[in-house]
Amino acid sequence: MRHIKELVPLLKKGNIVAFCGAGLSSESSIPTFRGKGGLWEKYNPEVFATLGGLLSLFIFSPKKVRDFIVEFYDILLSGKPNYAHYGLAELERKNLLLGVITQNIDDFHSQAGSTEVAELHGNAYKFWCLKCKIVVKKNREEFEKFIENLKSKQSRKEIIREILNFMGKCPGCRKRMRPYIIFFGQSLPQDELKKGYSYLDKAQTLLCIGTSGVVYPAAYLPYYSRRRGAKIININPESTPLDDIADWVIRETAVNFFKIILPILNETFFRHRRIRFRRKV
Repeated sequence: MRHIKELVPLLKKGNIVAFCGAGLSSESSIPTFRGKGGLWEKYNPEVFATLGGLLSLFIFSPKKVRDFIVEFYDILLSGKPNYAHYGLAELERKNLLLGVITQNIDDFHSQAGSTEVAELHGNAYKFWCLKCKIVVKKNREEFEKFIENLKSKQSRKEIIREILNFMGKCPGCRKRMRPYIIFFGQSLPQDELKKGYSYLDKAQTLLCIGTSGVVYPAAYLPYYSRRRGAKIININPESTPLDDIADWVIRETAVNFFKIILPILNETFFRHRRIRFRRKV
């Protein structure tokens, strides 16, 4: 704990960016795809995590796609932002955090109140048009209703119609929207990547939170930040390759880290604000 408290002076300087991975979502009861109990134990990622594989299944075996969608969203909708998500949103409100760069697609950062978020792998609540680049977001209630309706569909025709109707058409060109999720083998969305680099170009401190540091090309970003002179704090209960470039390695979960650090930052932040107020008077 003492080691974590030593970070307070650095964090108080602000210009912080958070680079987040699946370990953060796992604390919201969202199992990692690759980990024990993850979806890739049951569903072949070479089929269900590739656009071609999923499209082929959708045409020839839509019931398998229905089962995958239902299980995926049942897991996602059962989770909610955890203390670390809210902690990052609090740092942004205090103007200490420049933004969050996330590899997660669960939307928990936005649900917790973060407004500056670069979503490198997309967002499971969004759909987009490849032609117009228009992105449409649906809320949790809409997805809950969709999943309940989808569970009752049995025939091939019913399943395909339900899924296509929910995805909708582009408000611009009227072409069919598609999930705003980056599948295996696809490039990262350039607008989101550009946003992430814009955060890193101003960062003095990078918090690497719950990321294995092995999923490329996203894993290049901490090294980019390091080359620009940012201090790296790697927060992960497990050893990762990012330990090698980190200035501090914190063997804690994200939630435990923020439960320790946030009350201290709140105390020092509000004490500082009170002092400034008295000086004005």
